[in-house]
Amino acid sequence: MAEYVFPIPQWIFLVAAAVAGLELGGIATVFIHRWIAEQPIFRPFGSTCPYCENRLEWRDTIPLISYLLLRGRCRHCNMPIGPRYVLTELACCALSVALAHQFGPTLSWLVYLVFGVMLASASFIDFETFLLPDRITLGGTALALGAGFVLPRPGWEQAVLGALVGAGMFWILQQGYKLLRGQDGLGTGDVKLMGFIGAIVGVQGLPFTILAGGIAGLAGSLAYMVRPGAKGVQTRVPFGPFLSLGCLLYLLLGPSITLWWRY
Repeated sequence: MAEYVFPIPQWIFLVAAAVAGLELGGIATVFIHRWIAEQPIFRPFGSTCPYCENRLEWRDTIPLISYLLLRGRCRHCNMPIGPRYVLTELACCALSVALAHQFGPTLSWLVYLVFGVMLASASFIDFETFLLPDRITLGGTALALGAGFVLPRPGWEQAVLGALVGAGMFWILQQGYKLLRGQDGLGTGDVKLMGFIGAIVGVQGLPFTILAGGIAGLAGSLAYMVRPGAKGVQTRVPFGPFLSLGCLLYLLLGPSITLWWRY
């Protein structure tokens, strides 16, 4: 299925993509903070400083720019703003530009950007809490299955199969480990996340995604095991961020690498 390309100069589109990434990254930081702090995700009075609880003005919430102008501190109490905020915004900006370069001014760029921001939000939450929100994993699965009907890839059949196979494989791994070892080795959130990821990449994209995520996860595990207070192979490691990275790498590079490998 051919996809419509919006007639817009490339450089203008890339600038717009960078701005869109920063804005969505700013929204993601709000979601991440409120979810971790167990605050209502939607509330009528805007954002507040987590330390002094003063309401933030619009000029204090401009992605990246406000952080630089305020030198990483709250305007009211001068407490430092955590690096998670600016890292999230920069990551979403970089992702948006990379997707824009790959897909051009198309609906695919916008849809995959939204999915990428959702995966980035889940990753930052998983790093801090070892939990993955159902709002992202289950809600994202529903959105990705719907996107399969309107995007040229992976197509609705591939999306459905990808969700079933991805979640099914990781559920079997989870239950098998628990049966053999008598303890959980894989969180249910990771199983749900693979349903979301499988619906994004389709069943054909799962091998690359899982391989790339597994290699990144192995490197991450080694880093976790040498931290102070680590428990060796029993050290808890959030796997969601690495699976998300594998998914995004597939969107950007996977088909080209797969084609190169075959021929």
